[in-house]
Amino acid sequence: MHGTLFVVWTMVGATSLTLAAVHGIVWLLDRRRSPNLAFCLLAVAVAGIARTEFGLARAATVEEYAQWLRWFYVASFGATAGVVLFVRLYFGTGRVWLGWVVVLLRGLVVAGNVLAPAGSSWQVVRLDRIPVFGELAAVSADAVVRPLQWVATSASFVFLAYVFDATVALWRRPERDARRKAALVGGAIIGTRLAATLQAQLIVWGIVAMPVMVSPAFLIMLAAMTYELCRDIVASAHIEKEAHRLRDELAHVARVGTLGELSGSLAHELNQPLGAILRNAEAAKMLLDRHTPDLDELRAIVADIRADDQRAAAIIERMRGLLKRKSLELHAVSLQPLVQEVLALVRNDAAARRVTLDFAMPEELPPVAADRVQVSQVLLNLLVNGIDAVSDANATVRRVAVEARRTGPRTVEVTVADSGHGISPEILPRVFEPFVTTKAKGLGIGLAVSRTIVEAHGGRLWAHNNDRSGATFRFTLPIAEPAT
Repeated sequence: MHGTLFVVWTMVGATSLTLAAVHGIVWLLDRRRSPNLAFCLLAVAVAGIARTEFGLARAATVEEYAQWLRWFYVASFGATAGVVLFVRLYFGTGRVWLGWVVVLLRGLVVAGNVLAPAGSSWQVVRLDRIPVFGELAAVSADAVVRPLQWVATSASFVFLAYVFDATVALWRRPERDARRKAALVGGAIIGTRLAATLQAQLIVWGIVAMPVMVSPAFLIMLAAMTYELCRDIVASAHIEKEAHRLRDELAHVARVGTLGELSGSLAHELNQPLGAILRNAEAAKMLLDRHTPDLDELRAIVADIRADDQRAAAIIERMRGLLKRKSLELHAVSLQPLVQEVLALVRNDAAARRVTLDFAMPEELPPVAADRVQVSQVLLNLLVNGIDAVSDANATVRRVAVEARRTGPRTVEVTVADSGHGISPEILPRVFEPFVTTKAKGLGIGLAVSRTIVEAHGGRLWAHNNDRSGATFRFTLPIAEPAT
C-alpha cells in the first residue's frame, strides 16, 4: 500500500502532465503561442522529475539508486532547457548567449552521467532509510562528490543569473503588464530554483539526510506561468474583438470614401428614373386634361412610373446597404446578383470614361459564405481601381472584366482584370500595405481593407500583372455549407 510520498509525487506528476496537455493543445490551435509550447515541454520534464524522485525514494540498492539518478539528470536538463526557452519566448528578454551557456553546462552534466559510469558527478556509496510522512524513504548515507558536480552547481547559479537578468530587463519595460509579469513569473522561477538548488546542494554535500524532493516546488512556478498565460489568452480575445471592431469601422470609412468618388455617377443614375417619373407624370397630366382621357395610355404611364420608382428605390437601397455600419455577418450569398448590383453602381461612371464592363459567371456557381455588404465593398473597390487604371492609360481598348469560377471543392475565385498600364514592379509586392497607392489622390487604404475583409472570410486576395497589359486582382471565398 502506497503512502503519503506516493500521493505527493503522483499529484505533482498528474498536475504537470495535465497542464502540459492543456498548453500543448493551446499551441496546436494557435501556433503563434510559442510560450505555451515551451511551457508544455517544461511541465512534461517536471512530471519526469517527480517520477524519478519517487524511484530514488523507493530504491532498494545503491545500483538502483544510481540508475534512477541518471534519469533524474535527464529530466532536470529538460526542465532547465524548458525554463530558458520559456523566459526567452515569453519575456522577450534575457541574454541569448547566457541561456546557451546554461543549456550547454546542464547538457555536459547529463552527458557525463548518462554516457559515463554511474555517479560521474555524485556517487552514492551507501543508502540509509529514514521515516518521511509515515513511511521509509531511501537517502544518501555516504557519497563521493566528483569534479563534474561543480559544473552542475555552476550551471544552477548561471541559470539563476540568466533568469534574474531577464526579469530585471522585463521590469524596466514600459508596457503596462511588464512589472506584474516580472514579479509573478520571474519571482516564481527564481524562488523555485533557489529552493531546488539549496535542497540539492544540502543533500549532495551531505549536510542533510533527506530524499530528493524538488518537484513539488515546481508546481508554484507552473501555477504562476499558467496564470499569466491564461491572462494573455483572455487579453488577446479582447484585443481581437477590438481589432474586428476597428476593421469594421475602417471598412465603413472606405465604403463611404469609394461612394464619394462615385457620387457624380450615382447622382446621374438616380436622376434617370426620377426624370422618367417626372416626364411620365407630366404626360399623364396632359392626358387627364383631355375631355376623353385614353385610359390604356394612362395605365401604361402608371406602370412606367411604378417601374421607375422601383428602380430608384433599388439604387437607394444599394447605397444604404453599403453605407451601413455593421459587423461581419456570414450568410449564404449568391455571387451573380451581388456582382450585378455592384456593376450597376459603377456602370455610369464607366460609360462616362468610355470603359467597357464585362461580366462572366457560370449559372451553376454555388453560393459562398460571405457578408454581402463587405464583399460588395471589395468588388466595388477593385472595379473602381480598374476603371481608374484604364482611364489613366490612354489605351484604345478600355476594358474591365469580372469573372468567377469554382477552383476547388470548397472554394470560389473571383477575378477583376483590367487592360490598363499594370502595377509597377516596385509597388506590386507592397500594393496591399496601408497607405501604398498608385493614385495621385489616393489614400492607400482600399486594398488593405479589402485584403483584411477577404482574410476575415477565410479567403485570400492577391494581384499580378497581365502578360500584355493591365493587372488582375483575384480573391477567394469559401463555399457556403448546404442547409440541413
